[in-house]
Amino acid sequence: MSKRPSMREMLEKKDKQKGKEDRLEKGDFLALLIAASSTFWPILLGAIVILALLIFGWNAIFA
Repeated sequence: MSKRPSMREMLEKKDKQKGKEDRLEKGDFLALLIAASSTFWPILLGAIVILALLIFGWNAIFA
């Protein structure tokens, strides 16, 4: 029976070279910020809308 690889083994970089560092290229940090914000803001706004609907619904029913 084959053993499943651990999470650490799956996440490790396969082609490691000793003495080398991974560095971001020019513009990579900005690209990461844009990608993170385009994912985070719609989720945050959706959560706020759902919370607002729950509050207004609660007030409409019990007030």
